Amino acid sequence: MKHWQPLHIRIKYCGVGILLVGLAGAALIYIFAPDDSGSDPANEIARGRVYEYNIERIGGMAAVYAARFNRWSAGLWHGKPLAYTVAVLAVAIALACFWVARMVFVRMPLGAQCCSTESAPRERRQSSAVLGRNCNSPRAIEREQPEHK
Repeated sequence: MKHWQPLHIRIKYCGVGILLVGLAGAALIYIFAPDDSGSDPANEIARGRVYEYNIERIGGMAAVYAARFNRWSAGLWHGKPLAYTVAVLAVAIALACFWVARMVFVRMPLGAQCCSTESAPRERRQSSAVLGRNCNSPRAIEREQPEHK
């Protein structure tokens, strides 16, 4: 019989995997990416003042900002900047996984995290021991104590 890890542990492992694979991929992209030191004629035209002036006449300053944003975002997906983009995305997704794992752990019901020896059935006590849950931790003891009025 196979015992599964709790959900928050599996989510943490996914976050660690995403982080390791993402950073390794970013390192490989950075190492093998070609050096973009040559000038691109289309890029030189798009950065020119006459081009931006014409864009401003046609669509206003919003169109100029949109064109600049488009050039910037297009540059993120080629060469060495792609390595930085992959690394930042991997870190962001891993942090989101760690946050979700923490939220799942905090919101787990008492019976899923730990069980008291008196109130839980024998099967749940045994599965709790197999999964390595510490029913004698201060957190578990604090939760089991009844509220005094």
